Amino acid sequence: MDSRAAPPQSEPRRAFSAPYGQATDQFWMSGSSKPCDQRCRCVDAEPSIEGAKQMSQRRIIAAMQVSVDGLIEGPNGEVDWVGSWDDSFGLLSQIDTCVLGGGMYPGYEEYWLAILADPEGVLPLTGEVPTEDEIAYARFADQTPHFVLSSTLGEVRWKTTRVVREVEAIRRLKQEPGKDIYAVGGATFISSLMNLGLVDELRLTVRPIVLGRGKALFKDVNQRHPLALVRAEQREGEKVGLIYQHANAATSD
Repeated sequence: MDSRAAPPQSEPRRAFSAPYGQATDQFWMSGSSKPCDQRCRCVDAEPSIEGAKQMSQRRIIAAMQVSVDGLIEGPNGEVDWVGSWDDSFGLLSQIDTCVLGGGMYPGYEEYWLAILADPEGVLPLTGEVPTEDEIAYARFADQTPHFVLSSTLGEVRWKTTRVVREVEAIRRLKQEPGKDIYAVGGATFISSLMNLGLVDELRLTVRPIVLGRGKALFKDVNQRHPLALVRAEQREGEKVGLIYQHANAATSD
């Protein structure tokens, strides 16, 4: 946007309380990808991402932002190092369903519904007005089915959201016709899906910082998962974008 409201003096920006599966996970949005220019140097391990997408069933794509040392937040839930909530993953054209954990959902719902209600208003979480990409994602999410895995979550306000109690409901989604599925988070939810072999692709935006202490993205993954590099690209702002497929998914193409 052309102008941004100045953030108030406050504690470091945090993700939603009690959630992108546990108390302060991320809630990264996904919008349209931006073409590479002189500031974005891409290295493709395969001829085309589109070619890697030809599979017999829908894929689950987990996309998160991480520090260089693989953390998604500081020791007290700090995510002020992220800098912005704009798109890093370029998923909107590829997905038609979102899945996420029940711990992070209430904050996710609150944030994006606030943008829908007042696209030009200052957001309490950030102290800033939404970006154009955030507004676009909020509108996309308002028309996109969301499935929340939770054994305790009760009523939800968002008309596009359905709560499911068993992970098998997520597995069945992969068998239904449609585009790919975006696993929004949080870390516990992503780890659970990986432990069950349900994550087909990882998209990571690596921010240029070492946090030293905090919450690791893969802290609850309990076994090895061999990956195949699809793309690595240097992005504006010293960020690096990484796309990996699970090795089993890559060899099945």
